[in-house]
Amino acid sequence: MTVNRRTQSFAVAAALCLLLLAVSACEQDTELASSTATGEPVAEKPAQQFFDYRLIESNAGIKQWVLQSAEMQKFTGQRDAILFDVHMDFFQDGEHFSVLTADSGRANLHTKNIHTWGNVVIITDDGRKLETEQLYFNNETELIHNDVFNRFTRQTDIMTGMGLEATPDLEYIELKRDVQAEVADGSELTSQAAKPKNSEGGQN
Repeated sequence: MTVNRRTQSFAVAAALCLLLLAVSACEQDTELASSTATGEPVAEKPAQQFFDYRLIESNAGIKQWVLQSAEMQKFTGQRDAILFDVHMDFFQDGEHFSVLTADSGRANLHTKNIHTWGNVVIITDDGRKLETEQLYFNNETELIHNDVFNRFTRQTDIMTGMGLEATPDLEYIELKRDVQAEVADGSELTSQAAKPKNSEGGQN
């Protein structure tokens, strides 16, 4: 009689375990179905993740720029690395001339082209400043560009406009359309401050 009771107890416990597993599996299926129905992407874990990430570009041993990110994520099958809290220093002939900061970015590890967005700011060592929400850097031409609103400040002069092509030192800057300028001394502030320095992908 004791053996039968033990057997019955084990059978009841096993049945409860199977029931709990079935309920858990149903809940997981329900969550997955709900996510699919709402169109929300399923979170994918990065194949690589680095903190305090740094990428350095040089030409003939001379440093061209240094990209730093608080966190870098690389996903399988993608050449672009996702960047968080971007800080990018630009150099000419080994000398620092400007710095770019942004909330986020992407870096193509093959072409070294950079795309930044969110509170994008470039400040040159002589105090010129560019503020925008999205900016692309082409590593081959060494030009920055976008198609969004830009605010360029030089001392007390301010120029705004949509769309941009410029060098990272902001010596050459061209706003494409809807250009407006506020000049304190009454002189003309044009949207093309200088001719591009770049020739065949390099700086002179």
